[in-house]
Amino acid sequence: MELSQPSSPWKIGLVLQTPALSSGIQSALAEIGVAPVLEFRSTAPSFEVAIAVERERPDILFVELARTVKTAAEWMADVRRGQDSPLVVAVHDTADPAEMISALRSGASEFICLPLRPAIFEALERMSALLESRQSATLEQGRVAGILSAKGGCGATSIACPLGAALRVGAGLRVGAASPCRVLIADLDYQAPGAHHILRVRPRSHAGEAFDSVRRLNSSSWRDFVTPGGPLDLLAAPRGALAPPEQWRVEGLLRFVSRHYRWVLADLGRHLNPANWMFLQHIDELFLVTAPEVLALYQTRSVLQTLAHRGFDKSRIRLILNRNRTTPQDFWVESIEQMFEMSVFAVIPNDYTTLDKLPRDRFEFPADTPFGKAVVKLAGRLANPDGPGSLKKAA
Repeated sequence: MELSQPSSPWKIGLVLQTPALSSGIQSALAEIGVAPVLEFRSTAPSFEVAIAVERERPDILFVELARTVKTAAEWMADVRRGQDSPLVVAVHDTADPAEMISALRSGASEFICLPLRPAIFEALERMSALLESRQSATLEQGRVAGILSAKGGCGATSIACPLGAALRVGAGLRVGAASPCRVLIADLDYQAPGAHHILRVRPRSHAGEAFDSVRRLNSSSWRDFVTPGGPLDLLAAPRGALAPPEQWRVEGLLRFVSRHYRWVLADLGRHLNPANWMFLQHIDELFLVTAPEVLALYQTRSVLQTLAHRGFDKSRIRLILNRNRTTPQDFWVESIEQMFEMSVFAVIPNDYTTLDKLPRDRFEFPADTPFGKAVVKLAGRLANPDGPGSLKKAA
């Protein structure tokens, strides 16, 4: 059974002689929406191919090395000119062991032969993962922030989604960027997932499927696991009461998304539990959301103590006071800071009027309301942590 193939983001060239190989590879590329950027016969002079490669800069070349005028090693040296790109897929009409060994020794990344399917798609998938890793090594890593409610009802989810919108269109812009940065909302709440309700979307896939497929994630396959949620992308919570994924899957997925999004906001649900503790070990910072009520503050102390006992660095914790009462705000902020011996990073007002009036059929960020302005200010502090401004004045 052939694999369902997404479109490829990579530029591909062909250096082929045998009609069956040429037509078969072109047919397979057409299925994934790729038109070759260069085409040569294998008998073409290697310097001509090298000039076209330098001009078009293909990521992958399908080459019939057995038909080239020079030996495989000499041809590869001429075309790649000491570089490790483009990646080469050696193709042959039969599974000849001698040709396979010669191609791989010369520097080819893959060897395929007739029949081409499904081997050609599997080879492209492997090389896509390699190209992704090379590309990501030169990119700025995004930040992964966990958002945890001290107790149910503190509003971590209701902050995570608007905060993602504020980071994307405002404070989250890269310096010199022509468009907003990418933001992912990762709903990793195994108890009461709710991000899809806030974003007003019906998930088409779930986090459990992404964890299961972490070995083959790339830019193309990722679209199968994420759900567009207006200005944001959503990785929906796992379906049902599933067991948390293995550590290596968590680490692999978070490493992948941090290479593709400037910000990843992971909704970790309420209080500490075995599921969200596994994620906490791989995040850059933790937003602990509390509220000005006795039980919430008691649970906040419990969470902070547990984190300290487990060696979680206190400097990575950002305390957010949500649903703050209209008066006396300064009293609550100062009291909480004294109680927990740490500063309150942001204060979000108790703005039920705004939240109750939000549309039920689409996600909308109320930027010009008291709630929205507080979230925008929070986004600004995250994007520019060394910038000016006094939290107590903001409160």
